[in-house]
Amino acid sequence: MGKTLQRVEKKTAMKTENVSAAEINKRVTPSRSRCGSSDIRVEAFAEWNQRVQGWRVKELLDGNQVCNGCGQDCDIRWRVI
Repeated sequence: MGKTLQRVEKKTAMKTENVSAAEINKRVTPSRSRCGSSDIRVEAFAEWNQRVQGWRVKELLDGNQVCNGCGQDCDIRWRVI
């Protein structure tokens, strides 16, 4: 039980957190560490994907997260849902 794994967030350059092996397969949502809102906007680089006919996120820009609920810059914490 004392063993921890580092969560690798898909398609993100944001910080990772140490989580238990049991938590790796659970669904998560980002939330603001201060107010708890999960209504968060991030800045990202995207490119057009001809095959799927839509924009695909290529990279999230670290340090550019804003809470849409309160309008403040925020630190993201990953919460199991």
